[in-house]
Amino acid sequence: MSYRERAIAVPGAVLWERFVGPAPARTRILPDGCLDLLWDGRRLFVAGPDSAARWHGSPAGARYVGLRFSGGLGPALLGVPADEVRDQSPDLDALWPAGAVRGLTERVAEDPVGALRAWAVESLESRRGRMPETRSTRR
Repeated sequence: MSYRERAIAVPGAVLWERFVGPAPARTRILPDGCLDLLWDGRRLFVAGPDSAARWHGSPAGARYVGLRFSGGLGPALLGVPADEVRDQSPDLDALWPAGAVRGLTERVAEDPVGALRAWAVESLESRRGRMPETRSTRR
C-alpha cells in the first residue's frame, strides 16, 4: 500500500492518493476534524469528521483520490455543515443536486487528480467574498 499527499493552490486543502497493493488492506483512520471529498474509482463521497478512530477495509488494487479540507474549508466548499456528516461517509449525490454530481463525477472519472484539484480551486474562487450556502442532510 502506498500513500502520498501534495499541497494544492487552496489554503487548507491537501490532495492525496492511496493505492492498495495486490492484497486487501485494513487502514486505521484517526479523527482529525477534517472533511474529505473522495473518489474510489466509481463514486464520489464525503468522509465527515470522525469522532473516534475506526478501521477501513479496502479491496486489493483499490485506488483512492481525495481532497482533505481543514479549518472549516470543507463545509464552505462542499456546502454541508460538518456536524451533519460527522462519523458518516455519504455519497455526494445525497448532498448535492444530481446534475452537479453527474458533471463532477464525469470530470473526475477521466482525470481524478486533475479534476479534483481544479474543482477545489474553482470552488474557492466562486465562493470568495460570500457566505457559504449549506443544505441540510437531515430529513
